[in-house]
Amino acid sequence: MILSRYGDRIIGIAIRNVTCHTRCTLSLSFYYSDSFSERMLKLGIPPPVTTALVVVNVLVFAYGILSNTQNTIISQYGFVPNGLFKDGYLGDSIVRLFTSMFIHAGIAHIAFNLFALAYMGGFAERSIGKPKFIAIYLLAGLGGALFHGVIASFLLGNGDSVLIGASGAISGILGISAAMGDIRGYYWLAIQVLYVFIGSVASLSIAFAAHVGGFIAGLAMTKLLIEMERRKRNPYKDLA
Repeated sequence: MILSRYGDRIIGIAIRNVTCHTRCTLSLSFYYSDSFSERMLKLGIPPPVTTALVVVNVLVFAYGILSNTQNTIISQYGFVPNGLFKDGYLGDSIVRLFTSMFIHAGIAHIAFNLFALAYMGGFAERSIGKPKFIAIYLLAGLGGALFHGVIASFLLGNGDSVLIGASGAISGILGISAAMGDIRGYYWLAIQVLYVFIGSVASLSIAFAAHVGGFIAGLAMTKLLIEMERRKRNPYKDLA
């Protein structure tokens, strides 16, 4: 038996039969052991960080509905762009930037967001690893909210409206998938754009800029990580 490692896979060559007269004949068989992430996918084990994010969002929403405090949670923890950009409430606004990512207005809002997260999150999490995944999720959520806030406060003049939802963060996950070559990331972005258009026709308030800002942030950060990894693996490639 000969074993060798290729990345995080173990390659095995088993020597079955050896027959020697004037020449030797070998019967070989090959097998490999998948990486843990691939076994996790095959066994149907959900990705832990994605699952945890889905659970947290569901618990926050369920608590607000069951305790009849949903409106209070939205008003106290939703992000108000003018509070940051015009009123100067820096500390409060920073807290709200984070907390607003885990608040949703209704069943349709949370169902659409969490379906996208559950559908695309596993691929993104396995592609870049759990620490980078959660970091990009949060940073994309911040980036999407800030992008929306700038447009709302300085261009549209509706910066007093409260922003809630994980749309920016989840759009960042779509950006990860797109940067890693999964075309479904772009498809989901297109679906989100359609959803926003339908919402505008139906007079629903949907933060389109948060979707776009989160996607761009996730895409850019993942591209940067890919480039950093490339340079780490081959630091002399760009030298003349």
